[in-house]
Amino acid sequence: MDPQKMMGFDTPGDQRVPVPVRDWNAMRLAIWRSKVAWDIVAREAASLVAQAAHMEGCAGKTVETDPCLPDCPDRELRMSALVILNAARQFAPANARKPADAPYFAPSREYFSEVMAELVAARAELEVLRGDQPTEPPTDLVPALEAKTPPQLKENS
Repeated sequence: MDPQKMMGFDTPGDQRVPVPVRDWNAMRLAIWRSKVAWDIVAREAASLVAQAAHMEGCAGKTVETDPCLPDCPDRELRMSALVILNAARQFAPANARKPADAPYFAPSREYFSEVMAELVAARAELEVLRGDQPTEPPTDLVPALEAKTPPQLKENS
């Protein structure tokens, strides 16, 4: 029997897919940013839960999982903060280390043009979904076609 298959490395669905290093590093950075953001959300939600005002004898004052009394002044705020806190705990990546600082490579013109075209298309789609009349492409995203020619370098003689 094949040792690779015995160790579980050759199972259906484990095909390798080539991913450009640039995209892989971007995904790793996005996951790390997501982890940092979820940590901030969890910290702030825990702070809201801790600051909630309680009635005398409320079990929710000391135990996070216990419900507040119906007369607690911040009962709704505490319940909303607990929902946010539990979502932050559930959806945060378990392990996301900051990727090493890598050299920056500017995007190619083709890649930049593709991203800009997607942004313009998304904006137009949003206008259609909102019921607005489609307008001209936004000038803040798409450079004007009649733009002046860029200044040329002069040769020193």
